[in-house]
Order: sequence, then C-alpha cells, then structure tokens
Amino acid sequence: MSADYNELEQKLVDFLAILYSRINWGKMHTSKNAHDIFNHRVRAAARRENLYAFASKLCNYFGLQSLPEEAQVVLDEIRPHQYWILNTLSTEHIPFCVRAIIKAKQIKSERLQEKKKIENVENSLFNKLEVQND
Repeated sequence: MSADYNELEQKLVDFLAILYSRINWGKMHTSKNAHDIFNHRVRAAARRENLYAFASKLCNYFGLQSLPEEAQVVLDEIRPHQYWILNTLSTEHIPFCVRAIIKAKQIKSERLQEKKKIENVENSLFNKLEVQND
C-alpha cells in the first residue's frame, strides 16, 4: 500500500476516533460491549451512498446532534476517496474500529492530563492569592 493510502487510513482512523471519543456511552443503556456496538454500527453506516451520509448515520446511531468540527475537517479531507473508504469499512470495519478506539483512548487520556494541568495551575494561583491576602 502506498504512503497516500497509509495517510488516508490514518485520517479515517482519526475521524472514527473523534466520533468514538464524543459518544456518551452512559446514555446508550445497553449490556453489550461498547466496542462491539461501535464495530457493528460503523459497518452498517458504511452501506450509505456517500461519506456524508455515512457520517450522518453514525451521528444518529450514537445520539450525536452534530459532527464535531475537527471531525468535519478530516471528513472533508478524505471525501475524494469516499467510495474506497465505504467499501473498505464494509469489509474491514473491525481493524479500523480497533485502531480508532485505541486512538480515542489516547485522546481521552490527553484531555484528562490537560484538564489536570489546568486544575493544578488554577489551584496554584488560588493558593498564591490566599497567601497574599493573609
């Protein structure tokens, strides 16, 4: 596979990871494994006629009212290859979804680390203000 397709695959994984990271799994009310649900719904959505319909269906499946902006940027970048993407996802959805879930976990971890850094800075500033006011 050429470098172009490696880059295309990575962007597809990025798109799926962004969506996965935005899903509120607590609202899904299911006893099924979240990974299995994601895999099956990606495959089902891949049967849509074009990439925008695919993205819309995925959002509908997972209760997302809109597409995250960063996902839209990636979607627009990969749209020229939409038929290859949809065909590939209809048959190879599991490896792409697993890669996306791994990436989504990294995204979540990075967000939590960033949130902790901000909280630490805020706490440090608050403590400095308390010391100055005493």
